[in-house]
Amino acid sequence: MVRASPRAWSTALAVLTLLAAGGAGAAEELPLHGFLQAASAYRLIRPDRCPRTQRLACDESFVLGESRARLEVDPRGERWGVVAKGELILDAVGGEVEGDLREGYLDLTFPALDLRVGRQVITWGVGDLIFINDVFPKDWVAFISGLPLEYLKKGSDAVSATGHWAGTSLQLVLIPRFEADTLPEAGGRLAFHDPMAAIEARRTDEPSPALARTEAGARLFRNLLGWDVSLYAYRGFFHAPAGEVEPGPRLRLFFPRLDVYGASAQGAALGGVVSFEAGYYDSRSDRSGRDPAVDNPSVRLLAGYQREVVPDFTVGGQYSVQVMEDHDAYVATRGPGMPRRPAARHVLTARLTRLLLNQTLRLGVFALASPNEGDWYAGPEARYQVTDALSATVGLNVFGGPRRSEYGQFEGNSNLYAVVRYAF
Repeated sequence: MVRASPRAWSTALAVLTLLAAGGAGAAEELPLHGFLQAASAYRLIRPDRCPRTQRLACDESFVLGESRARLEVDPRGERWGVVAKGELILDAVGGEVEGDLREGYLDLTFPALDLRVGRQVITWGVGDLIFINDVFPKDWVAFISGLPLEYLKKGSDAVSATGHWAGTSLQLVLIPRFEADTLPEAGGRLAFHDPMAAIEARRTDEPSPALARTEAGARLFRNLLGWDVSLYAYRGFFHAPAGEVEPGPRLRLFFPRLDVYGASAQGAALGGVVSFEAGYYDSRSDRSGRDPAVDNPSVRLLAGYQREVVPDFTVGGQYSVQVMEDHDAYVATRGPGMPRRPAARHVLTARLTRLLLNQTLRLGVFALASPNEGDWYAGPEARYQVTDALSATVGLNVFGGPRRSEYGQFEGNSNLYAVVRYAF
């Protein structure tokens, strides 16, 4: 039986109300866009372990099977604009209908100030699937399941104000309502390493809306000698939860406090585009490194290079490292069943993109590997633009490595996916 959540109906009502507000007489002037999309992903490898909390992941052959419809409206005036992107999703595997307001915001433009209020996707940093200063929420379930890459980023209910003067810009962001990362969870269709699988009683405590718990970020940026240079500061929370065992036993998931300070630079050099990024993660809830449930403070660095080697063929690569502070304290307090993380995690990535048939066929592959931890990911993909409106995509999501590693834990979710989209 198909069930519709309250959020599905509220999303549909919001979109229909916005459409009605344009009035019948203004229907031709209202910019209305959207698409219809069908997506499916078939599991290639069965999980080798099936705790009770992940029985569905072991029994279900499909990690994804859905249809979705999106409506977008974006009327604009001389100094204002409204954007609304609402979706209705039919989960054919789970037999449910969900709604999602991906973005819905008001833009106001003043002589030296741009103001955006509402649900918006915020992207900082220069990494390619390596996020350092981009601390805003992600949907890793969508990424693992084979949905288009745009669904990796989630919207935040925020106020963003960007001021401009003398070639320099300053963006201030306030997020009063916390939005967590979407991660595989017990009872879902995705398998993952769960060191607390024996504990079925669980609760999640998210930061409740309050002035003291409002996330705040600042980005100062400008072009300097041909390089796009940015400085970042963020005060808020980790968007992936930590866990601690309470009497019962019961697993309590919570989101520790976090400050991030960083910088990035990107510019033309060496015949291509060179990128650098750095960030310091100040784990305010565990600066001593003695709390096994909370990540230690860390330093994160990235260097990247991208170049079009021949027309319509682009090659790029990145090296990143995450260095944990107080590693000895982490090792001494690590709980049983928890993975033993090294003091430094090194990651290499590569992306190759080839355009063919008058750029209607796009062949690409993204690969990531940690040489010291042994986990890896590979995602080859082919996308064909059948017509201006119709596209078809097929690809693979393949994970590997030790069972407790960051990407190796998802090996049982490796899948072959297909996406068909009709845009209007």
